[in-house]
Amino acid sequence: MRKGIIAAVLAVFALSAAVAGTAQAVEFVTIVTGSTGGTYYPVGTIIANSMNKEMMSKGVKASAQSSGGTIENLKMLKNDEAEMAIAMSNLTGFAYKGVGTYEGKQIPSLRYVMGLWPDVTQIVVRKEAGIETWGDLKGKRMAVGPPASGTEFTSKLVLRAVAGLTFEDIQPEYIGYSEAAQALQNGRLDAFNAETGYPVSAVSELYAGRVPVGMLEFSDDELDELQLEAPYYARVVIPADVYPKQTKPLNLVGVKSALIVSEKVSDEIVYETLKVIYNDREAMKQAHAAFTKVDYDHPMAGLYGAPLHPGAVKFFKEQGFEIPGSLLPPEAK
Repeated sequence: MRKGIIAAVLAVFALSAAVAGTAQAVEFVTIVTGSTGGTYYPVGTIIANSMNKEMMSKGVKASAQSSGGTIENLKMLKNDEAEMAIAMSNLTGFAYKGVGTYEGKQIPSLRYVMGLWPDVTQIVVRKEAGIETWGDLKGKRMAVGPPASGTEFTSKLVLRAVAGLTFEDIQPEYIGYSEAAQALQNGRLDAFNAETGYPVSAVSELYAGRVPVGMLEFSDDELDELQLEAPYYARVVIPADVYPKQTKPLNLVGVKSALIVSEKVSDEIVYETLKVIYNDREAMKQAHAAFTKVDYDHPMAGLYGAPLHPGAVKFFKEQGFEIPGSLLPPEAK
């Protein structure tokens, strides 16, 4: 009798240990993105779902989390509050090098997984506000992005470089894209910067709405002025009919966005994530148009300042890509 009881107790302990071992084996990957009305959040959700489909059996559980955008995402990776993020490559490079806005605040743990699409500066304006040139933004109510976001950084940069304006010259509102779109429709805003990949749901909502809207474009001279201060910008043309009632192409500018990770993430997780992204790319393109702008044939183009993660180096070498020396992680040099 006692032997039976002891055997049963040991069996329970063994089962508990097995369950505990299984629970400990799960690695959680949080992907921080951006505001829900932008592009980062839905794309991060699609990537997380694809990872879970292929990687949960290997003990990896991914989830996407909305955030204030690039600057907050970089901080969260630094503080080990997330493992993966979508971020603008210029700010990622600044943070890794500890230059510009990150002087004295270097984040040497940042690593690239791959380049994504160009984040496009889309300054949507309410036509009734009479904003036809960049200078017309002076004194206007403009949503410049959530606090500590890449959009806020870009809004400051573009206004200064192209129009000679600062936030003191406008009435800045620090809000996300969905809230900004609603405020513009209701006449509480004159303009807002939707700095992300296109199409943006909040911008589509505005173009389809009852309030006439337009977008400030960049002439060649204005692009030249911007590139003098920020050479990582490039011309981006949004074709006609991307947004409702948008009958002509829009001549804009953009910076490459990227999928990034902390150096603490394992080589295997980064390698398997890239396998998922490349194997599922057609389904991802159907799920969100931003994936159609990803240059899968040149996944390292536009990456600035920081190195690749070793897991990404392994994947791209196996695919036959040449790794630029500037993107090799310190341990590979």
